[in-house]
Amino acid sequence: MKEPTIERTKRDAAVGRGYEGHFVFHANDILRLLSLALVGFSWWQWGILEAVVMLLVSGGTWALRFYSLTRWRDFFGQIVLLASGLFSVMGTYQQVSWLDLAVHTTMLWVLTLLLHDALRTHRWITAPETRQTRWGQALMMLSVGSLLAVLWEIGEWFGHDFIDSAVGVGYRDTIGDLGAGLLGAAAAAVLMLRRPHGRRDGL
Repeated sequence: MKEPTIERTKRDAAVGRGYEGHFVFHANDILRLLSLALVGFSWWQWGILEAVVMLLVSGGTWALRFYSLTRWRDFFGQIVLLASGLFSVMGTYQQVSWLDLAVHTTMLWVLTLLLHDALRTHRWITAPETRQTRWGQALMMLSVGSLLAVLWEIGEWFGHDFIDSAVGVGYRDTIGDLGAGLLGAAAAAVLMLRRPHGRRDGL
């Protein structure tokens, strides 16, 4: 059995954390503080349900802080989360028909990448040594991302039936959302497939 090389040890150490080993305040954290402030503002302006939506958004921004592979991935993920939450609490989805599908696509892209990075951080998946294992991990994350899309739709059904009937559900809505979610998960899987596992620059 071969001993691990210095290069491989450094690479594996980098895989076991986000883009920083310890907390250092930087510009991306301004968005996190904004999302936290929007929780209280949404409660005051719209109500408890809207505040819960923004609380979930805020939690997602902090998950991105500690698990994202790069600062750019953290930044774009936060933008998507904030936009999704604000569109929801302001009722923008009802005003712009195509926006729901666009948000489902980008959200599942962000969430699939976030889950992938979290699994790497906790070493539940390791750096693929061959092209076959990279394909296997991409297909695995495509499957997991598709499951997230299904769970999202179950959450919308639960919200509609037990919390607020204003939550949009229906056959066409659900099928469209699932298709958009699958597309976003597929985009994330392709990104994982194209980029070497140990690289930390860019997205």
